[in-house]
Amino acid sequence: MKVDVSRIQKDIETLATFNETPGCGVTRSSYTKEDKMAKEYLISEMQKIGLTIYEDGMSTLFGRREGKLKDAPCVMLGSHYDTVYHAGAFDGVAGSVSALEVMRVLHENNFENDYPLELILMNAEEGFTFGPSTGVTNSRAMMGTLTYHELETRTNRFGQTKLEALRAYGVEPDLEKAKRDPKTIKNFLELHVEQGPVLDRENIEVGLIKYLAGIGRYTIKFHGKTADSTELMSKRKDALVGAAYFIEKFNAVMRTFGDDATGMVGQLNIVPNSNQFVPEYVEGKIEIRTFTKEVVDNNDFNTIITDLLNEVTEKYGIQTELEEIRRVNYPNPTGPSIMNYENVEKMEKICDELGYSHKQMNQGTGHDSMIMADFVDTNMIYVPSRNGGVSHCPEEWTEYTDIEKGANVLLELVKDLSTK
Repeated sequence: MKVDVSRIQKDIETLATFNETPGCGVTRSSYTKEDKMAKEYLISEMQKIGLTIYEDGMSTLFGRREGKLKDAPCVMLGSHYDTVYHAGAFDGVAGSVSALEVMRVLHENNFENDYPLELILMNAEEGFTFGPSTGVTNSRAMMGTLTYHELETRTNRFGQTKLEALRAYGVEPDLEKAKRDPKTIKNFLELHVEQGPVLDRENIEVGLIKYLAGIGRYTIKFHGKTADSTELMSKRKDALVGAAYFIEKFNAVMRTFGDDATGMVGQLNIVPNSNQFVPEYVEGKIEIRTFTKEVVDNNDFNTIITDLLNEVTEKYGIQTELEEIRRVNYPNPTGPSIMNYENVEKMEKICDELGYSHKQMNQGTGHDSMIMADFVDTNMIYVPSRNGGVSHCPEEWTEYTDIEKGANVLLELVKDLSTK
């Protein structure tokens, strides 16, 4: 029992045609006509294999295959099919169609599953559409952490709020209806392209995720005073010097956490950005990644950053500000999302039996699995990203044979988990 890679390729290539920007990558934003066209195609494919199709209160698409056990929790598999602007064809979609193909194979082989199976196809994973911290919408709605405040206040590039975009799409959002009791989900499984260079660089065929790092994001601002380059050093209020002091101190603090966390100031905007004038304003972006729950539980990163900013004010006489970039109902930073390790070991054995090279991985960006792992047993499979691991761009590429291998691992895990 194996997946058919030609069908996976057809699905991916077909979905890539539902695209706002032909010739400039793939753009399929949430709640657009391209989203609707993709959904119609996916529904037609689900109908061919007799799935019971339904949507929840946030337009998440499901296809259910009943099992022998009545009222038992389901094994849920899938990913998202929306994209960022000018994206590639594989991010999210590879996992969605791999899960669809698994369901096809089980149908064609009359597989008798004890636990019900549910294909989940999500259309609002990308935070790009409505701005930072607004992604993984479907999984947050399902787990009850999405808020109406976000729907009413966050806007897309067309100026629509999430609520307005959903209504134009034909959906009146119902967060209570979208909420799912975690006890009804036995396992959540997601295949995804790596979006990084590790598997490609090391010539590894399958990545088995042990955990996804937690994330924290902040904006820091430094307000100095502009002056000509002839201004005496003793008279200056140089915002960039203050920012540089902060960066050095922040880097030193993050190093004290050893392997439990990383952090950096990865972006600066400087005004005026000129060799002739003292900078009056600097804005920076902080990103923190956490690898243990203890580092989040035992440290207040907001206070750490605020104390360093206060040092800058005292030392250089410039004013500072701190803004958090965070999801409602989530800490900043979040803790790591821990996968079900028993299933990681099962997948290692599956890879060995199929002759696929594999490795455990902890790298990764945010995915719906990150949300689900806090509530239900969750696992992720990575397949290699080529072209240096780039993603979210037209150059994004994963070989179809690589997706085939990951999908075969997913198939075998689903067979195992859905059998009593």
